[in-house]
Amino acid sequence: MNPTQKLFITIFVLSYSFIQLIGQSRTAAILPFESGGEIDSTTASAVTEFVQYAFSQHSTYKILERNQIQKILGEQSFQLTVAATSAVEAGKLLAVDRVVIGSINKLGKEFTLVMNLVDVKTGEVLKSEKKSAQISIEDVDNVLIDPMVELLLSVKQRSGFTLIIKKATGLDRMDILSNTDAWVGVSVGNKFIGRTEKIQDNNSPEFNEPFAISDYAGEIILLTVYDHDVQGDKLIGLVTIPEPRTGKYPIIGNTDGQDRNRGQVEIVIE
Repeated sequence: MNPTQKLFITIFVLSYSFIQLIGQSRTAAILPFESGGEIDSTTASAVTEFVQYAFSQHSTYKILERNQIQKILGEQSFQLTVAATSAVEAGKLLAVDRVVIGSINKLGKEFTLVMNLVDVKTGEVLKSEKKSAQISIEDVDNVLIDPMVELLLSVKQRSGFTLIIKKATGLDRMDILSNTDAWVGVSVGNKFIGRTEKIQDNNSPEFNEPFAISDYAGEIILLTVYDHDVQGDKLIGLVTIPEPRTGKYPIIGNTDGQDRNRGQVEIVIE
């Protein structure tokens, strides 16, 4: 066999393998997200679009276009529900390997997003994620959607780290006659981890308290900053940390219906 023939066969084999690989690539459809609580259908539709974009950025799936989903399901007069069985039937009509179903809910200032990745062939829910955060609607995309899509696609094992609450600076005075008696609560996802000691009469308190975070898989870290009072602790504000990273984070509080910066918290991740 001469060099030209060898080159031709090599190119043929590589081309055939590439074609086979393309033929085996997985396809997915992001089905319309349900709305709940104070969320309207327009917002739910926007969330669906953001989820689809996040999947196209973070996954190797070939994502079916939304207009194609609407056209195919509309032609079949298919009534979609949030049930996995309904999603599987929709996936079969759409001829995809996976479907993503979910819901977006809002009660008060807290948004809750749920996502499920479903195998169309087996009907199995391959992975399910749920996150809640007290944020503005503008932050739903980067605080909830992006991290959740990455979690839904991740095959990484859960791990742990230590979060150290170093200090808070520039806290608002909650009482006219005294400085703040501050303490900070730590939550990961929906799980409360613990709280710091109270620092008396100080608007820039230093805590230097460590919290061991085990079994971590990308949940949102939420810090709640309070001012201690004998008649009941007053919430100064919330700190939302999308991923464990050392830094200084703003404390967002609500005054007269408006969110504003009420200081900052410095944390260290080890």
